[in-house]
Amino acid sequence: MRPPLDVKLDYLTLKLDLANEKAKTAASLVYEQECGASLRDLRLMRFIGAEPGLTLTGLIEHTSLEKTLASKAISALVARGWVTRSVGAVDARHISLELTDAGEAVVRRADPIGRFMERTLLRRLSATDLTVFKRCLETLVATGDEMTASMDELLEAVKTQAVP
Repeated sequence: MRPPLDVKLDYLTLKLDLANEKAKTAASLVYEQECGASLRDLRLMRFIGAEPGLTLTGLIEHTSLEKTLASKAISALVARGWVTRSVGAVDARHISLELTDAGEAVVRRADPIGRFMERTLLRRLSATDLTVFKRCLETLVATGDEMTASMDELLEAVKTQAVP
């Protein structure tokens, strides 16, 4: 058997993924039972509800979902009667999304549940820690956007920093 490798296992992205996955698993179970909707469906519907007339492209930008996955999810929401699609008022090439009355009811039912779940997740953080944590997350998201936007530069920097 090979000896264990001396490698980093506590990457920040891994820790964030683990916390996120555990919170999403709990939320998904609650939302499915209480609202009849998946966490992903509710996230999409929240964005649509917050911005009536939102295009699929805009929704993808807000959620970072892959285009095919987002399109299939919207089709499922339309089939359930929660979302409508219509030709864009400003540009006929764009499809506008809007919640139906039934979709709005689902989002309104889910909102207090989501707020409760978030409070439960964050209850061990002090108000100061929470403020710092949120500020750090915003900074990390902005840094991730910058890294993605300058991928060629990032790859070149990795080549010069990497240890063989």
